[in-house]
Amino acid sequence: MKPRWGVIVFAVIALTAPRPAQANFKNNIIFSGCAAAMRKEYQQANKQLLLSQLNKTCDCVVEQINNRKNIEQAKASCINSEQPISSNKNRQSF
Repeated sequence: MKPRWGVIVFAVIALTAPRPAQANFKNNIIFSGCAAAMRKEYQQANKQLLLSQLNKTCDCVVEQINNRKNIEQAKASCINSEQPISSNKNRQSF
């Protein structure tokens, strides 16, 4: 019986391709690291970090890293250095 190369190639690709669960796990690790760094930076500056700002920035960082950018390139692409850090202390910070 001849080996079916199509089936074998498909099996190899299926076994080596990243699975969605693995991608989500990696994305969660990147996002968590970004969020922790942002929280620490804002806390040290005694400034408020809005959840929407954290989500927008860290989602961007995840996307950039998944597009094979390094951390410094991702930060440069995602952090708007012209936008001031909110100093409104009446809102809850995250």
